[in-house]
Amino acid sequence: MTVAGVLLAAGDGSRFTGDTHKLLADLGGRPVLAHALRAVVAAGLDELLVVTGAIELADHMPESVRVVHNPGWRSGQASSLQLAVEAAREAGHESIVVGLADQPFVGPRVWKQVATAPSAPIAAAVFAGQRRPPVRLDKAIWDQLPTEGDEGARTLIAAHPELVTEVPCVGDPSDIDTEETLQAMRETLSNDTAAVTTLLGRSPQGEFEVVVRSPDGLPVVLRNFPVLDDGRPMPTLYWLCGARENMLVGRLESMKGVRRAETDLGLDVINAAHDRYREERDAFLDSSAATPAHRPTGGVGGTRNGVKCLHAHYGWWLAGGDDPVGQWVAEHLHEVDYPEWPTAPSATEDTA
Repeated sequence: MTVAGVLLAAGDGSRFTGDTHKLLADLGGRPVLAHALRAVVAAGLDELLVVTGAIELADHMPESVRVVHNPGWRSGQASSLQLAVEAAREAGHESIVVGLADQPFVGPRVWKQVATAPSAPIAAAVFAGQRRPPVRLDKAIWDQLPTEGDEGARTLIAAHPELVTEVPCVGDPSDIDTEETLQAMRETLSNDTAAVTTLLGRSPQGEFEVVVRSPDGLPVVLRNFPVLDDGRPMPTLYWLCGARENMLVGRLESMKGVRRAETDLGLDVINAAHDRYREERDAFLDSSAATPAHRPTGGVGGTRNGVKCLHAHYGWWLAGGDDPVGQWVAEHLHEVDYPEWPTAPSATEDTA
């Protein structure tokens, strides 16, 4: 079964009174739209469709994105959803995961969770007890979606709860409606830079995003741009920066964790994870406008064979990566002498 990600980006953002359309407004050095695009690309779905309307956005899309223009965008969200369904049907997809282009802090783990949730034709993300996009809509219910109005899939979900499975998610699903909302998000990113500088003991040397946070909002995992500011390649796409998490994983390493993980999992399984990591990092770089002189090589932590560092694997796993070593770490952290450590990681996921 193939699954397409869909970003709805057709509206005119009438409540936003800034100098530009809200999707093109600056947030941490790049447009709001770019944050949402990066999250869906990192989720690794089979295709990404972006439905546009009020403004031209094609120049802001990576080549891998298929743009679907909605000339009738003024009629409401249902028209955009119908065009997305039509495009997905033509491409042979069995399911779509639909989110909003002005949700910059919904990260790749949420998209993956919703895309892979079992047991129902509709899978709805739930944040702190509230349903918010994204939502997965399987082919079986496409013909039941509204054809007019501004409700999207909400009407169908409300009328047929038996079709819906809820997917508990963590993160910030806020969308940008006003300049005040945007300014609050800018302040969050500014605070992130200061926090990361403290955690690393130095200023960040390249562009990064916070993709996993602690319950109190501090950065735990960063997603780094694969090239540093000085042009050097950065092989570690996901960096575990949380002080507590680093300490615990370091203790597990001191208990012969690297050798034990290799023995338990086997090199074939580990090296396949390296290949997936490299492919994700290369896709991230290719989706940007950068043309670096030197590309990063290797897999997790820059290595090609075996385990170099449990920290890098655990960081990728926390961010939603398909990393058996990271999962092994999560399953063995209870061995570390730290009585307050919960049975499951308590970090919250959030893309900046």
